[in-house]
Amino acid sequence: MAKRVLRHFRILLSFGLGPLSMSFAAEAYDSYPPEKFVVEVFSELSTETVRQRAAELNVILRMSMLSGLQMHLEATLNLLGDFAAEITPHDRTIFYFWDDEEERVRMAAVRGFEEDSPEPATCGNVLNFWTTKFGRPMLVDRGHNVQADALLEHLHAQSALAIPLMVSNRAMGSMQLFASKSKAFTQEDAQLLWILALVAENQLTRDYANEGLVRFAFTDYLTGLKTRGFFEQQLEAEVARSERKDQPFALLMVDIDHFKQLNDRYGHHAGDQVLRDVASILMHDMREIDTVARYGGEEFVIVLPETNGPGALFVAERLRRAVEQSKFFAGSPHAVEHLSISIGVAIFGQDAKFKRDLIECADSAMYAAKNSGRNRVLLYSDLERIRHKEVS
Repeated sequence: MAKRVLRHFRILLSFGLGPLSMSFAAEAYDSYPPEKFVVEVFSELSTETVRQRAAELNVILRMSMLSGLQMHLEATLNLLGDFAAEITPHDRTIFYFWDDEEERVRMAAVRGFEEDSPEPATCGNVLNFWTTKFGRPMLVDRGHNVQADALLEHLHAQSALAIPLMVSNRAMGSMQLFASKSKAFTQEDAQLLWILALVAENQLTRDYANEGLVRFAFTDYLTGLKTRGFFEQQLEAEVARSERKDQPFALLMVDIDHFKQLNDRYGHHAGDQVLRDVASILMHDMREIDTVARYGGEEFVIVLPETNGPGALFVAERLRRAVEQSKFFAGSPHAVEHLSISIGVAIFGQDAKFKRDLIECADSAMYAAKNSGRNRVLLYSDLERIRHKEVS
């Protein structure tokens, strides 16, 4: 209970609602308790609802027909988002889901958030807290609760409808719909979306279990980073997203300089520890959307979505300096080594238009960086300019 209260308090602070500001705000109007937003739902629909909303019931039927497919959790959530949009119009959607590995709620998917849109909280919000607590849909409009108003104001919304997402009869997250107009949702909408979520429960349960298996299969046992297989899948997805949005992204190929000499000198046990330490440095300060993976041996790869050449160069130089300035203990506190890394950078759309070509470009730039002295970063575009000069 104490943990739940503490998490609730942190949520309030994330929206600027400390105890003092809350007390002032509460004077403006009597704040509803969250229970007032709970919608009582039933397993059966009224005859009138069945007659008037046959098209929406067909959407739920389509969800039940797809429930046997093998899908990733994110794909199922996006499918739910598509169906929810057919049942009731809204402007934005946020999905939150419990992450067993990190032992916290995380934002699993979003819809309708453009570049200039307000950023939703990545670790849950007050609506998710309430919805998973009560295990029922919640229908929220402005002017009734301080905490709810803070969330709606932050997301530029007037009303919201939150539906709990169930896994093995436990509320493990929520689907939250937001609209810019007041009273955009009805109790009937809540009832239909509640049934949609219940129909999706078996699919979510299977996907949630598979997520753990996939996470285990795609985690490198030595460094804790993603595996090469995961990187290949993620790179393919990023290529498709980049083509769809017409945005660049960067691929960094990283290699530890003189790693074989260190392995020969101190043994594989010390080499393994160095790999773990370098992996930790590469992961530090990375964004949630970035992918850091072990490519093989002492090579690593990093995918930086929505990043151009100068942005990728900045990140690569930061990583190079971090490794250069670190001390690595090769087997004992007395055996201190200073290491360096060489990094090749390629930009999708600029240097290559296909996945395999992009990997080759980053790899070429990385080997050119090693051949020109090591402990440096080289953009593939710069390598091409050097080659053209040599030819001319």
